Amino acid sequence: MTIKIVADSSVQLTAAEIEQYDIQIVPLLVGFNGNLVADTTVSRAEFDQQMAVSATLPTTSQPPIGDFVTLYDDLTADGSQVLSLHLTETLSGTVNAARQAAEMVTGQVTVVDTQSADRGMAFQVLTAARMARAGADMDAILAKIAIIRQQTHVYLFVDTLDNLVKGGRVPKIAGLVTNLIKLKFVFELVDGKLKLYTRGRGKKALIKAQEQILAELKDATRVEAAGISYVGETSVAEAPQALVEKVAPQAELLVERTCPIIATHTGIGAYALMLHEID
Repeated sequence: MTIKIVADSSVQLTAAEIEQYDIQIVPLLVGFNGNLVADTTVSRAEFDQQMAVSATLPTTSQPPIGDFVTLYDDLTADGSQVLSLHLTETLSGTVNAARQAAEMVTGQVTVVDTQSADRGMAFQVLTAARMARAGADMDAILAKIAIIRQQTHVYLFVDTLDNLVKGGRVPKIAGLVTNLIKLKFVFELVDGKLKLYTRGRGKKALIKAQEQILAELKDATRVEAAGISYVGETSVAEAPQALVEKVAPQAELLVERTCPIIATHTGIGAYALMLHEID
């Protein structure tokens, strides 16, 4: 039985990958001043520029359940199964919307919380798509992406707490103090949840942390794929890209601007380092 792959727009995939594996993308919603649009229709560069000068945080929203229902009905009409993979539940309610929609359709739909985001999420989506194309069954695909999930490391490097403060995620006084002393934070995504990895003063602290992360790998030659996604100017990704290319030159590396949804939460100057390390 054919298995069709669905993901939400927080996943970091190239246009070629989406086309090659016929991956269906359900857009999340984003906008300024409450004017929400599909984030797939927004220029990422222009969004970053607008966010940098906006006095208020952009508004984000998960896809409407109806969007999932319509898509699932269309994809399963010919008897196919659907595997729907989504952004970690701790960052978005998208996966829950997908679960509710799956219960409302008659076709077979399996919904998975990837416990990841961006290119880290893409490692699972691409594996599922390749296996489905090769004729693997659902159980085999689910077993494999569970392994991929455990082999994936995701780190978020935050240059400023401005967006976290605007979004009410940290007190304003905390944002003021950390910005005054130029304190930078590095978070690790563990079991779908952001946990503090380290912090330090100045941008050099971010690169030092990345060096430590790469040094802690069991064997950098086992890094099969990597991603660097950033918010703001392209220069944000230059230093981390150079370091990954030096330490793990064999890794298939994708460097791209992140989607508006993730950019809204992380803020200008942030970037994520995502590694898939095979055993």
